[in-house]
Amino acid sequence: MGPGEGSKRLGVRTTVAIIFARLILVPIAGVGIVMLVDKLGFIPKDDKMFKFVLLLQHSMPTSVLSGAVANLRGCGKESAAILFWVHIFAVFSMAGWIIFYLTLLF
Repeated sequence: MGPGEGSKRLGVRTTVAIIFARLILVPIAGVGIVMLVDKLGFIPKDDKMFKFVLLLQHSMPTSVLSGAVANLRGCGKESAAILFWVHIFAVFSMAGWIIFYLTLLF
């Protein structure tokens, strides 16, 4: 895996750690939060689509708008590299998370 455009200052370990945290750890935390909120009764019992959307929002890749904000703060190239790789790997992680969410709910 070669570095993305502008990632001269970022190491491979840093990039992999950020991608892992965003695409693996955040969805796991999201599952825990949604299940806790469901157990506490804040989510309607029979609305599985609502639960699916709540779960799905945690596994989406980082917004491109965050790259614009990072560019204003002077670290646009590094953020562009992270956004590039997160969106590439999100194609695969999203497929896995969607399958997991559907088996969890249905």
